[in-house]
Amino acid sequence: MSTKTQNKFDQDLLAIQLQPSHVSVSYLSSLLRLVQAALREVARSEDDTRTYFDQNPQPVLQLSRLQTGSALTMYFSFIESGTGAPFSELSAQIFGGLLDRFSKFVQGLPQPGLWGGPANRPSQYPFEDNLTKRMDQLYRELRRSPKATLIAQGRTIEIEGDRLEIG
Repeated sequence: MSTKTQNKFDQDLLAIQLQPSHVSVSYLSSLLRLVQAALREVARSEDDTRTYFDQNPQPVLQLSRLQTGSALTMYFSFIESGTGAPFSELSAQIFGGLLDRFSKFVQGLPQPGLWGGPANRPSQYPFEDNLTKRMDQLYRELRRSPKATLIAQGRTIEIEGDRLEIG
């Protein structure tokens, strides 16, 4: 695959990078379930993508590629259910929407101190909707890793302890 083709392919993917690369199976299982649920909520919250998830068969989220080394990087994409063909446009829309919604969610969280990153959302307050609930669950799960990075369409959200960086 040429570099230009590879870069276009990567633009249609969601990457989740976890450091260090040694991850427990139970954590990985929980993270994968939450990522799938969060992506489904993002897709159902947008008019352009909702119709794909209101019909059967629905697009399939797949683990497209896996890289290991100092970090474990998982690459996700959507494919058409029947044919297995890449659903590049849908993938790009949903993954971009996830980063938009997740960024907005974490920026709205309370700060524990002047220089601290966002704190967890107080549990006594009800969620506004299912999407906010999923963003909260995803944030809590990503914080369990020493360092986690979401990457889509050249944008990143990096969580390392109390530090949060949106780029």
